[in-house]
Amino acid sequence: METPSPSSLDSLADIGLRGGGDMRPTLLRVLTDLYVQKLRHTPDEERHYTELALRLLEAVDVSTRAVVAARLARHLSPPMGVIQYLVNDLPEIAAPLRSHALLQPSGQPGETARRPAVIPIVDHTTPVEPEHEENPVAAAPRAIDSTIAGELNELFFAATEYERRLILLNLHVVAPLPPGRVVVSRDPAVGQRLEAAALGNYREDLAKQLAHALHIPREQARRIARDDLGEPIAVAVKALGIQRDVVYRILMFVNPTVGHSVERVHALATLYDEMTLPAAEGMVAIWQALQKDERAAATHQPVLWNDERSRARAAAAARRPQAAPRTSERRDAS
Repeated sequence: METPSPSSLDSLADIGLRGGGDMRPTLLRVLTDLYVQKLRHTPDEERHYTELALRLLEAVDVSTRAVVAARLARHLSPPMGVIQYLVNDLPEIAAPLRSHALLQPSGQPGETARRPAVIPIVDHTTPVEPEHEENPVAAAPRAIDSTIAGELNELFFAATEYERRLILLNLHVVAPLPPGRVVVSRDPAVGQRLEAAALGNYREDLAKQLAHALHIPREQARRIARDDLGEPIAVAVKALGIQRDVVYRILMFVNPTVGHSVERVHALATLYDEMTLPAAEGMVAIWQALQKDERAAATHQPVLWNDERSRARAAAAARRPQAAPRTSERRDAS
């Protein structure tokens, strides 16, 4: 797994300051929430989160540090570097962490902290064996909370081009997801339908195709299609596994604001190449967790662009009242 460079971490930690608003508290809260949803992390994942969190903790307010401490206190194995930083903070920040198992004496001379001997973790790509069924909490995959998803989604859409790129190039390390968590439609026909919608400037059809393929709310799909910077659509096509030449044409025509700038299209195509598939899936998982009433659950996929209109006309005709049948019988006048 790639580990971002220190300069990348510094830039991500400084996110939002150039836009006139400090978004670092929100970034730290959201990334911490995503981090604690996984029971165990690789050394690279833990090191990356620790380096980023320590940079952000130095710049955020007391209430944000208290929220982070409370959330890490509920995790079985939070990163020791971050815990040590927080227990040396103000008493109200340190309080939730002082009773954590990591900070309890292990009984060995000179040792003041220990890690839990066993951290339950289940590979969700394989069936759970019967002997592990007595621990459903450890075995069940944890979905991203809709509130957390909403915060990170807003953070991403409010960010600048530079900030979005940093988020996407770091997301797969900061907030890794178990294999198979994100389910999308990787049918080659999806790319063809998206390209046809983009070329024809069918914005609503494009949003419909995105919602169906990514399993996200329709309104979120509209927001992706209408975004004037273009990173969301780059994420979508990366997650769907669409071919590079098709991606380039979609980027050129999906939004006039994007397509009119050759440099912008090239920048998005480069981002598509540099972004990892897990990072794209991580953002899609956030979109899938958004709490909306309308979900893209329709099973019908039109073969032709006017197919929906034809079906609507047929349905309307079926609802029209039928005229009473004429009878050939004459009444008997007698």
